[in-house]
Amino acid sequence: MILATQNGSADFRFVLFTACILAAVAGGYVLRRLGVVKPEWAGRIMSGAIVGCDAPIAGLAIWFLQVRRDVWMVPASGTIVGVLTCLVGLAAARWRRMPPADAAVFGLQAGMGNVGYTLGGAIAFVLWGIQGLALEQVFCMTWPFFAFLFCFPLGRYYAARAGGARASGGFVAYALKALGRSLTDLKSLPLYTATAGLVLNLAGAAPPERVREWHLIDALMVVGIFLQFGGVGMTVRAGRMVLYWKKALGSAAIKFLVSPALMLAVTAAMGMACAADLRPFYVCLLLAAMPTALYSVLMANLFGLNRDLANTTFILTHAICLAVAIPALCFWHAGA
Repeated sequence: MILATQNGSADFRFVLFTACILAAVAGGYVLRRLGVVKPEWAGRIMSGAIVGCDAPIAGLAIWFLQVRRDVWMVPASGTIVGVLTCLVGLAAARWRRMPPADAAVFGLQAGMGNVGYTLGGAIAFVLWGIQGLALEQVFCMTWPFFAFLFCFPLGRYYAARAGGARASGGFVAYALKALGRSLTDLKSLPLYTATAGLVLNLAGAAPPERVREWHLIDALMVVGIFLQFGGVGMTVRAGRMVLYWKKALGSAAIKFLVSPALMLAVTAAMGMACAADLRPFYVCLLLAAMPTALYSVLMANLFGLNRDLANTTFILTHAICLAVAIPALCFWHAGA
């Protein structure tokens, strides 16, 4: 989520981050197979990445962002569609009578997308240049709030149900208790740093230029990628992926069909589809069709949900995106 100042630096970051993602997943998988690391370590490693990398990145990225009043609909539409898609996924999981540990993964992965610079932002930059990347950053402004105020409490709720706990007082009361626990959890630190960054931004406080000059955000992102994607590799069990591909395909269908359809309806209702500048509309549609987010895999590891299903959905949706969605987007853009 960094606003590149020139094409070369953005291209370099995209190549760097993509290489780091592939190396981290492969490295975590190989090290686990060799017995150097244990899959049980993944949760602690990913938690460390949230606190040490994601938290400062969230605050600094929003602090540096040039906030424009006329693009408020971009992050608003992202949040609305993310919440609605998760609810559709959870309803589908309930209809299919999935156990709680599966239902949470199925539903939340349908609504949580890889919209950051590691995929969604890079594609937006390729298609629409620096303005596309800037709009992706605006879209992601509400991501910490969506993740830590909505997704994490739901993850905790389903984890408790999977453990046999009863939701005394009903779902709403239990969800509020889960929200309270999330707000006091150190892993929710990005929520507070994002809030601090937004306050500093709106107050007109100048961000420290050394952060940009020393490429501190880039460095934090590289470290975070290795820790979080390495954690995914540590927990991938190829032999078990064949057991969950049907459920993963169902979640992928919601991700790639329902989410863009909801985004089309929401942005049309807001008037974005008939605006003079259609780039915000296009970026929102693009990001609504991104594969599932790494945070959904992280939540499965942190809360003891079905991480085999989470890993299968994560890998399947990224494979579909790279093989089908991105080529189709580029072909459409070339002919537009």
